[in-house]
Amino acid sequence: MNNINIFLLISLLISLTFAFYFFYRINELSKKIKRQEIILNGAQKLSRMLYELEEQENFLREMWNILKTVTNADEFTYFKFDGIDTLIPEYVEGIYRDQILKTRLKLGEGFSGKVALEKTPKYLNSANKSNIAKHIPGTPNEDSALLAVPIVFNDELYGVILLTKLGNKKFNEEELNRTETLVNMAASLIAEIRLVNTIKNSFIEMLKALITAVELKDTYTAGHSLRVSKIAEIIAENMGLPATEIARCRIGGLLHDIGKIGIKEDILKNDTPLTPELREDIIRHPELGYKLIKKLKILESVAETVLYHHEWFNGKGYPFHLKGSEIPISSRIVHVADAIDAMVSGRPHSKRKTLNEAMEELIRFSGIQFDPLVVKVALQSKEKIESILKEDIKESILDDEKLFEIL
Repeated sequence: MNNINIFLLISLLISLTFAFYFFYRINELSKKIKRQEIILNGAQKLSRMLYELEEQENFLREMWNILKTVTNADEFTYFKFDGIDTLIPEYVEGIYRDQILKTRLKLGEGFSGKVALEKTPKYLNSANKSNIAKHIPGTPNEDSALLAVPIVFNDELYGVILLTKLGNKKFNEEELNRTETLVNMAASLIAEIRLVNTIKNSFIEMLKALITAVELKDTYTAGHSLRVSKIAEIIAENMGLPATEIARCRIGGLLHDIGKIGIKEDILKNDTPLTPELREDIIRHPELGYKLIKKLKILESVAETVLYHHEWFNGKGYPFHLKGSEIPISSRIVHVADAIDAMVSGRPHSKRKTLNEAMEELIRFSGIQFDPLVVKVALQSKEKIESILKEDIKESILDDEKLFEIL
């Protein structure tokens, strides 16, 4: 082989080497861009999920799907910071989910506790050989790698995202950067979810306190509101109404007497026939309830249910003498549910009736006081209504977290 051929061969090898190198670099760059695109698109999707009022669980599940793709992790844990000194696992994905959910970490305790305390993202390979990581009871002491990023917004700690690789797999600096990028993007959204939940819980506790106050003022309403709520829900469901109407019936039934908080206690507990003057005071409670509820943005659609729940189908009710379809369907349903429980429970001025007698009364006043269709469905739902009336109800529908989201 002459010198020219050797030179050409060497040139060809060099060219192929450079071509392979550039192809490798372009391929790696393409993968990196693809991963960054996944993170960016994921952050946009998480943002949309928040503003569409998605549940936190769905939000975190989507976050895990993104992180799993860009880090090849095997497990995901969201530790919520309780605002004092403890990290509590609130969402876990992985084969050791049950064991991890039982874990509680103090700030500075274990790998995640240390990351939370220092508010600094870190990864730890061969974690089982380190004295930093805390072994979780019920899980094998096998080789694993950990990566944790604190959730910090406005310098306030909200929690920690922990990723785990099982077996001999390792984390690297690039995977730490990708995870940190996504968590930092999501931190404000997680903080907002926490704020919304705090406001919602405070709101629910306030409603519970108001309902309790009404029941303390009027001993005859004790448990009444909750039974009316459940009976109204049964009727609404059996009428095939949409979820929003069913929610209005449930909440409207619970709050229909809330206006009684503005009525004098001696009037509510009066056990003699009401004078016209006292009756005028009593019939103010739907309007008082409406004014109270209307001020709460989340309950605007329920306010009218409360306002019109004493209107009669023939227009002889109060406060505005609406009739027929002029009365919201939720008010017509709550009116029937209220009447059923009032008749069966008894009142100071009326003898307690059996459920059969109450149903006969509904039939008698169908088309006069009550909507005939609502009466018909109530009669068809008699068995379920009877079980509600016999039940010693303890729980409150206000503990149903999804209820207010439906409105």
